Amino acid sequence: MKLATGVFDVWTFRRDSDATRYLLLYTSQTKADRHFNGGRFWQIPSNFVRQDEPIENAIIRRLGELGLTAAAIWAGEHAYIIYNRRFREMQVIGVYAAEVSSTGIHLEPEEHSDYGWYTMEECLDRVHYRGLKEGLQSVHDFVTGIPEPAEELCLYRIPE
Repeated sequence: MKLATGVFDVWTFRRDSDATRYLLLYTSQTKADRHFNGGRFWQIPSNFVRQDEPIENAIIRRLGELGLTAAAIWAGEHAYIIYNRRFREMQVIGVYAAEVSSTGIHLEPEEHSDYGWYTMEECLDRVHYRGLKEGLQSVHDFVTGIPEPAEELCLYRIPE
């Protein structure tokens, strides 16, 4: 069985005046029928790192596909392993965080039918996969849940 290591999740967030909110994407029925026996679920932006591509560039690329621009990217200090039915492989998924300021999203209808910006608690109520829940907790502990994010984990920042 193949073990894929170039996979990432990115907890994309914005800091509103009242709370930090994270982006969740809802799978389309088409995607659910094709890959998941019709099961639909909330997920976060993810993708594969291309050969010799820095992780920051892969995250910027993925967010760009959604119409978003990262102001900063952090290592989430978390990784998890899953069997991905869609790709029929084991995947080691690294978790990252990206701060954005825009809120409008461009969805690919074949992949996702809806999205929302939710607080951490609302995200934990919506996602069911342990890796997503634990990844969000790690991002919260090191990046968004503290007054000053851990700068040693900052991988990229738009120059001021």
